[in-house]
Amino acid sequence: MPDDTPSDQRPITEARLLAMVNASGDSFWEMDVDRRFVHISDNMCRTMGYPREELHGRPVLEFMTPEYRAEIIRLAASRGSANDPLAHAGPIRHEGEFFRKDGSRLWVETVSVPVFDDHGTHLGYFGITRDVTERKRAEQALRDANRQLEEQLRHIQDLHALMREQAIRDELTGVHNRRHFVEVAQRELDRARRHGMTLSLVMLDIDHFKSVNDQHGHHTGDAALQAVGAMLSDTTRAEDLACRLGGEEFAVLLMGMGHDGAMERAETWRSTLAAMHIPTDGTPLRLTASFGVATFPLQADCLVDLMKVADARMYRAKSQGRDRVAGDTLTR
Repeated sequence: MPDDTPSDQRPITEARLLAMVNASGDSFWEMDVDRRFVHISDNMCRTMGYPREELHGRPVLEFMTPEYRAEIIRLAASRGSANDPLAHAGPIRHEGEFFRKDGSRLWVETVSVPVFDDHGTHLGYFGITRDVTERKRAEQALRDANRQLEEQLRHIQDLHALMREQAIRDELTGVHNRRHFVEVAQRELDRARRHGMTLSLVMLDIDHFKSVNDQHGHHTGDAALQAVGAMLSDTTRAEDLACRLGGEEFAVLLMGMGHDGAMERAETWRSTLAAMHIPTDGTPLRLTASFGVATFPLQADCLVDLMKVADARMYRAKSQGRDRVAGDTLTR
């Protein structure tokens, strides 16, 4: 009987299958139940850098990095079943690093399946391995680039935060500057008006500051200003706002604080400053200041008026002898 099978439908023999796998660039292998190589394709030998005779009979775990070896052992333990070896006969995919013969590392991706005979006896494993080193390097390069971009972004954000902080701070004393103070104070006063809240303003001016600069020099004058700024920064609450209005004049907005509380706070600052001594080339300088206190809404209905009242009381304190606090009551 004539053979009607077309000539281009030749059966896929083992030799043809090996040739196709090798041509694909992938590697295939077979191992026994102890995971020792029993067959290795030409590509596998080239990829690993070993002649076939140096791979044959050796356990694959011997060529794996410790991390990859641990992953394979974990996968094997999760799939094992002594009672029913066929229960986990499906393929598994895993990737990790091999050591080449020259000591370099090779990233591989592998699909493997356990092999059984017709009676269900476990004979070993069959798998196809692909060299993914370049892909892994590209992924790592992308991760490195993303990490560098994130670091640069954080650096830019930190710079922006620093620039914003510098824009709202008085460079010499560290407290807020006048522009920021007016902006925040107006917003807080509007909020206090909406919610029926109270807030107070304390203004202070260092006594005889011109003579400090004239007698001791601007370096000592700067030290005096810094001392006042440090004291206010250390003793104001987080919700309060301290600023240097200009020259030797400072102000503190006390959120939610009534007039009596603000007077007590100003008196504490007055006594603290009076106990200070600023280092000079000669005798340490004793520092005092005069304070004026005003409260919203009892004594002023807007920020401009609140500052005017506090300022007038501050100069009243100066006119009555300095180193004192003036508010809605008699000077203290």
